[in-house]
Amino acid sequence: MSDSLFPYPIDIQVQWGEMDALAHLNNVMFIRYFETARVHMMSETGLWGLYEKSGIMVVLAKVECNFIQPLYFPDVVTAQARIKSIGNSSMVVEHQIISKTSGLAAKGDGVIVFVDPKTNKSTPIPDNVRETVSKVMGL
Repeated sequence: MSDSLFPYPIDIQVQWGEMDALAHLNNVMFIRYFETARVHMMSETGLWGLYEKSGIMVVLAKVECNFIQPLYFPDVVTAQARIKSIGNSSMVVEHQIISKTSGLAAKGDGVIVFVDPKTNKSTPIPDNVRETVSKVMGL
């Protein structure tokens, strides 16, 4: 299920081993699902290749998750990510997780910082990356 805000969804099967002692999805897994959606979105848009060609690293500097409802096994969720905004050396990525059986389960933002691997310091986003992000994300 794709929509105009999140055009790169990925379905994830909830696994039995991801449950916690209270028999619902462990909170850590929501962050992992965000990561899966973010990496999928960047792969589908060609951004990973641009990062490599530019000689820069991208580092997740912050992530937050708003838990809306628990998830349970068995279920399939759709994890989605999109670049919400782009700054000088960082981007904000919006995530959401939607259960096939019960709807929106979690949402949250992450901040990705572009880093020069030689100095380990933040660096401006290269123009070609900025242009690609603007184009594929409609910013």
